[in-house]
Amino acid sequence: MMNIKEIHEEVKKCMYCGFCEFPCPTFNALRSRAYGPRGRINLIKTLIENGFGQSKNIEINGDVINSIMTCLHCASCDTQCPAGIKIADAIHSFKAFILGTILK
Repeated sequence: MMNIKEIHEEVKKCMYCGFCEFPCPTFNALRSRAYGPRGRINLIKTLIENGFGQSKNIEINGDVINSIMTCLHCASCDTQCPAGIKIADAIHSFKAFILGTILK
């Protein structure tokens, strides 16, 4: 499990090429960028850079939570990433972080 700094280091590597989206089952089923790896990585990066999980009280709306929580953690995106990002692990770790923050 990655901490918030490690998650941020991973998601910053994203070049937004989109190769990760083709094998993603949720992206293929829902055809929405927010439900694909690239969209999730962008949401996570934006949340962290705006202070989420770093003592700033930032609320996350239901659409953002749904986007991140619907990742199946199948890791099919990881095999397609030319930057070698551990996409599934970053998303999975951020899911745990969101749950820990919300349930406090």
